Amino acid sequence: MKTIILAAGKSTRLLPLTKETPQSMLKIGEETILEKQIRLLKEAGLEDVVVITGYLSKKMEEFCREKSIKTLFNPFYDVSGIAASLWMAKNEIKNGFLFLYSDVLFESETIGALLGQEGDICLAAKKNDLRAEAEKIIEEAGLIKRISKAKLAKENSEFIGIAKFSEYGAEKLIKELENELKDNLETSFITVIDHLIQKGETVKAYDIKDAQFIDIDFPEDLARAQKLKFSEQK
Repeated sequence: MKTIILAAGKSTRLLPLTKETPQSMLKIGEETILEKQIRLLKEAGLEDVVVITGYLSKKMEEFCREKSIKTLFNPFYDVSGIAASLWMAKNEIKNGFLFLYSDVLFESETIGALLGQEGDICLAAKKNDLRAEAEKIIEEAGLIKRISKAKLAKENSEFIGIAKFSEYGAEKLIKELENELKDNLETSFITVIDHLIQKGETVKAYDIKDAQFIDIDFPEDLARAQKLKFSEQK
């Protein structure tokens, strides 16, 4: 299965570290964030990766070229959201794919378990102890009823930035991306997913339970990531 990594944004919360360096090229130990993601994906059996670039694209593209990683450029990165970056990869995702934010590290076993889940659209989620900056989910019996960046009355999980789409799920996603982006280039991925849910599509949640993950949103997260065992180069 192909993996799409969304890495077009400016990552302003990591300033000044990202002033001249793309987030994915920031180092944790001896590896960049992207190198760690690629290694963990390979451990899960996934080697076909496409990175969507935007901010500091030349640096990202040169870096990816050296690693034999395919890139696609979002020319609207400065005025658009993640949904627009994903739209740039519409021809890459149509047969089904794994979706991955560029700021998340994870256990490779989490990827394997997610890929093994039934359902056309399945989001990896963590229950309880939700972070303030998290993308919140209302989950009932394994199904996602709502997903939003804003606080939800019955929120009980958070999206960790990894999702799986079957060929059917990708088809529905592409159509909804097209609908949303006609009106708003800044539309987010989770807004598109939430609208699919409201239109009756089934979106499942895979509870990662005690598996570890980290979103690298702030400079202090880089230090925290180094302490996680799955983040260490073997």
